Amino acid sequence: DIDYDMNGPLGEFPCKSYKSRKIEYTHNAGDTVKVQFATGNTHNGGHCQFALSYDNDQTFVVLKTVVRGCFKDGLIFDVPIPATAPPSNRATLAWTWVNTEGNREYYMNSVEITINGGVPGGTVTGPKLVVADLPGYPTIPE
Repeated sequence: DIDYDMNGPLGEFPCKSYKSRKIEYTHNAGDTVKVQFATGNTHNGGHCQFALSYDNDQTFVVLKTVVRGCFKDGLIFDVPIPATAPPSNRATLAWTWVNTEGNREYYMNSVEITINGGVPGGTVTGPKLVVADLPGYPTIPE
């Protein structure tokens, strides 16, 4: 399926309630993934998070957080996959963005990846994903 509204805010958490079913990329535990965004309306920056899920998007562990300067300071982000990450034939790499200015919106998209190497039975630890500006979640003011 083609996401014709990839740049639109999230309607349903997580990942717009749909995503590619095929594996898009393969990475090794310990790799740094370069995530690049196209130019567009940056709403004067905001907060971004990049996260990983191993349980079909039930929980996400944050790998990287950018506070305030997301998209304002550049469109390319280096996201580390921990060396302790367990191997997986299917994990979800997701990004989120809470804009600084404009309507209170929450943006999220994701991609299915394979993770090679790592530590069998290993863990990925970190903060939980911040979810905001959606029905039933807190609102982050402008």
